[in-house]
Amino acid sequence: MNTALPKTVSNLIEKIKVERFWWDGVQVNIPFHCIYAVIPNPVPNHYTTINGIKVPILKLSNYHVPIWDPMHNELNQLPNMAVVLTHQEGDKFGLYAYPADCQDESFLLSYDDWFARQKTE
Repeated sequence: MNTALPKTVSNLIEKIKVERFWWDGVQVNIPFHCIYAVIPNPVPNHYTTINGIKVPILKLSNYHVPIWDPMHNELNQLPNMAVVLTHQEGDKFGLYAYPADCQDESFLLSYDDWFARQKTE
């Protein structure tokens, strides 16, 4: 996940908005700018096996989006929501999703505080 805004934009913004989701009793904090969509009650189009784990796949327009457990476990039940995240590497763009049980209120952090948290958590 790309956790930093491009320099041309980050120079204009002092704080980062962080969205908080819960999955299987674990809080997952995601920068708002990395979230493409939040889909309630996702229904997979099909399943595939990735690294020996059965993974549900959402079909969103031209994209096939895996719902990937951030703890790398197989999903034994479908989540209440799928948090679709963007991934960009060079000129290549992709989507993947994290499962979530619920969403808490977002909060704001300075960029320095965000990156400091990433090193300790």
